[in-house]
Order: sequence, then structure tokens, then C-alpha cells
Amino acid sequence: MRFPSLFRLPKHQQFRIKPRYYDPVKEEIKERTQKIKERMEGKESGDYQPSKINFKRKTKSAPATSFIQLGIAALLGLMVLGWLQFGNGVFYYLLWIILSVYLIYRLTTLRKRK
Repeated sequence: MRFPSLFRLPKHQQFRIKPRYYDPVKEEIKERTQKIKERMEGKESGDYQPSKINFKRKTKSAPATSFIQLGIAALLGLMVLGWLQFGNGVFYYLLWIILSVYLIYRLTTLRKRK
């Protein structure tokens, strides 16, 4: 007899397989109809031209993303090196540098729009 428990124990699992049904007559009929359709569409004769597959990318996200990731990694590395060298004061200087670069970037983009 089993005692009641708060934990759920795994139960016996059974292997169940569904047998496949193979009908050779049905397969033969399917192949024949496929061949007849190809003949009617002209695929068997020489006038059939397969369509070209286009592998061109529609978006160009990979180069920009890798450049941003490289910039973030470089910034984090410089922050760690600066903190090890100068202490907590490096974060204030870094904040001023990042803020000034951001403002210059925003001002130049606003001037280009006008």
C-alpha cells in the first residue's frame, strides 16, 4: 500500500506505435496522374522553363547589427578598464563624453533633415 505524497511520481509509460498502411495500387494511380498532369502542362516537351529562385536578401540588418554589438562591447570593455584604473570617477567622465557625443549626433541629424 502506498502512502499519500505531495510529490508526483512518474507512471509506467508504454511504447505505442501506429502502423503505416501502404497501398501499392493507390501509389501507382498517384504516379500515373502526376505523369499525365506533367504531359498536359508541357513539362515533358522542350518548352518547359523552370522558374528561377531568388536568394537575395531583402533587408540589410546584419552589418549594422554587428557594428552596434562591437561598439557596445568596446564601450563596456573601456568602462571596466577605466574603473579598474581610476575608480568610480571614470563613470562621471564617461557620462559627460557619451552625452556630448549624443547631442552632437542629434544636432547634425536635425540639420540634415532641414
